[in-house]
Amino acid sequence: MSRNAFILVLFLALPMAQPLFHCQPSSVSLSRLQCEKNSQYFRTLNVTYSNNTITADIYLEKGLKRGFRGHIDVQLRLTNAKKFQSLVQTDTDYCELLSSLKESLFRRWINSLAKNSNFMENCPVPPGPYYLKGYHVDMGLVPSYLLNGDYRLRALVYYGKYRTKSRIFLIECTVEASMQKN
Repeated sequence: MSRNAFILVLFLALPMAQPLFHCQPSSVSLSRLQCEKNSQYFRTLNVTYSNNTITADIYLEKGLKRGFRGHIDVQLRLTNAKKFQSLVQTDTDYCELLSSLKESLFRRWINSLAKNSNFMENCPVPPGPYYLKGYHVDMGLVPSYLLNGDYRLRALVYYGKYRTKSRIFLIECTVEASMQKN
């Protein structure tokens, strides 16, 4: 399912890569989404994007209690290179991170999403419908020191410990985008 679940990853996981997002590039364009979801938790995950505007309709079947985590791997492929190289990986308890930050880059990401959505800004996240309408990535939250090139964000949201058999998979997405600066 190529475009499903992107916004949940954007909401849950992208902000955990907060050191990477804070200044303005010339342009960032999404080029690929590939996601998988746990149907026990998500009834619906319909996400579309056009001209870098994202719209999502989500139905969370089962609430997300405290303790769910996000593992993020941000990768870069420089112009004319064949392979992506990992820039940063992080693994974070989402609810703990959200509750511990008052005014920060992470909070600015959440506020940016909240303007166009009904997403929860605290935990636990109750079951029910969620939406995102006409969202544009706030370019002011993308760092100026990032190089031109193709980026890949791999994000996994789960319960338990990363890379263990006891891990409960919630969602996993790969998002690719290109960035060009003048």
